[in-house]
Amino acid sequence: MRMNSARAFLIVFATLLLAEMLSTEAFTVHRFAPQIAPTKITSLQLNQSKLEENKFNFGARIESAKSGVVGLLAGGIGLAPFSAFHNIFVGGGNVVNGVGQWEFDTDMGALEGALFAIVFRYCIRMDSNPMLNQGVIGTFILLRVLSKIQVPSYCSAAPLDCGSPLGYFDWSMLIQAGLTGIESTALFGAASLAMEYCFERGIISKFR
Repeated sequence: MRMNSARAFLIVFATLLLAEMLSTEAFTVHRFAPQIAPTKITSLQLNQSKLEENKFNFGARIESAKSGVVGLLAGGIGLAPFSAFHNIFVGGGNVVNGVGQWEFDTDMGALEGALFAIVFRYCIRMDSNPMLNQGVIGTFILLRVLSKIQVPSYCSAAPLDCGSPLGYFDWSMLIQAGLTGIESTALFGAASLAMEYCFERGIISKFR
């Protein structure tokens, strides 16, 4: 009987001792682990922030400025003759002052070309995939075309109905889209070709 009591006492004592050891070890890990983990996280954050600073340093801003100038000049020159054809020679009911509209569209298009060139450099980076190049150009073309379409006065609203051939778009709006699409292709196509030329000659460095 005494033997069984002593054995039971030893088992209980060993269990309590083991529980105490485990709780002490868990407390130690819980106490010191947070001091180690933040150190590693902080160092990683510092390294990442340094890389970001290197990407967007003063030299990168200079490259963006050069890209803007190239896009401004190339886009404006590429757009000018097509905008003149649209606004001066074709005209239409949507163009009231042909020469003035041509000048305004060319100036605004040059600014759009500058913005495109800056974004183009950041999007293309070191990737040689032609689909990425075409995707960026196509996005800018689509946005410019949609923003330039003017709804004729005879269209009914809510829901919009302008007649044949599509209801939402009539022939006048489709012609506007076609002419603006030609303009936009010349504008952003010229800017992208000028940027590619500068990349190949090392005049402008690609964003890494």
